[in-house]
Amino acid sequence: MDEANYRWKYYNRNTLRIIMKKIQILTVFMMLIHSLASCQTVVDLHNNNYPINEPDTYYKDIGDKFNPYTGTWVYDDGTSYIKIVLVKKIKAPIWTHYEDYLIGAFQYKKNGVDIINTLNSLNTNLADVRDYSIRGKFFSSSPTSPFHQYTSDNARIKLSIIENGCISHMSIRTLALNGQPAIQIDKSKPFELSQDCNPVIPNGFYYLMKQ
Repeated sequence: MDEANYRWKYYNRNTLRIIMKKIQILTVFMMLIHSLASCQTVVDLHNNNYPINEPDTYYKDIGDKFNPYTGTWVYDDGTSYIKIVLVKKIKAPIWTHYEDYLIGAFQYKKNGVDIINTLNSLNTNLADVRDYSIRGKFFSSSPTSPFHQYTSDNARIKLSIIENGCISHMSIRTLALNGQPAIQIDKSKPFELSQDCNPVIPNGFYYLMKQ
């Protein structure tokens, strides 16, 4: 074997050993990452007894309480038109922890004319779920329900809706109207926030049908 062939084969063997070594190191690294991820603490988002904002903790919608609220919902009385789309965001990063979130967008028309429309924002994967025009995570069954005049069932989700910089509260309950899935919303300006603005969608109660 001449020296050139010897060097070429030696070079190939040495290169192969280096590549295999790098693959082994990468495999060990990936196994370590997987191990660390599997050790992440998972707690019930709806358990108010657990400390909030704990690093490396996943606050999960255990029981899928958000699921009945997801979908496209429409109110139309011939004059006012409200369309709300709600989506469940899984394991959204919030600072140093993760949370399941309910996010959404909406459209409001008056006499067929668009007054405000944020629906296109759902086509964008915003880095912070709190930047969507509808967002929230608080599920409540407390007896001080805004729907007490309509039902004795206090289960509801509490969201925030942003209209041209104006923050409003929106409580939502699920129900069936004429055998069809529906939601009832109670929209109101939050009394605990000082805001010099007027909401775009009039405050009050609305029934929206699932589309």
